[in-house]
Amino acid sequence: MLRSLAVLDTASEVVYDDLTRTLAKAFDVPISMVNLLDADRDWFKACIGVSLAESPAETSFCEIFFHCDDDLLVIPDTTLDPHFSTHPLVVGAPFIRFYASARLAFDGHTVGTLCIYDTKPKDVSAEQVETLRILRLAAMETLAKRTRAT
Repeated sequence: MLRSLAVLDTASEVVYDDLTRTLAKAFDVPISMVNLLDADRDWFKACIGVSLAESPAETSFCEIFFHCDDDLLVIPDTTLDPHFSTHPLVVGAPFIRFYASARLAFDGHTVGTLCIYDTKPKDVSAEQVETLRILRLAAMETLAKRTRAT
């Protein structure tokens, strides 16, 4: 499914950059991204706060969506969460303490996430969670337009 979106390894696009900026601002976090997950890597279509373009699949926070049914996750303190407390990016640099993410899926297949991170624990409001939900839908619609255009 991911390959049919024809988005992997493409240049930056304003719409995805705007989504990440909006999300980072809404949650007041230093790291925000639209990422796509393939078998070997977590590729960043848009990213704020990280200078990398991708990371290995085995260090992806977002792979949790392959093991749960939730479309939105908010982890206020990663050190207290059983899925993340031993994660290399929690116990080591950059010492991620907050993680929130929204699944990007098509035809029942997870292809990526819209996600945010912080190096300090964070509580979020219902309004912020609603913003994440709305931006998730915008990201999925933007990705879906690629398949309709081809």
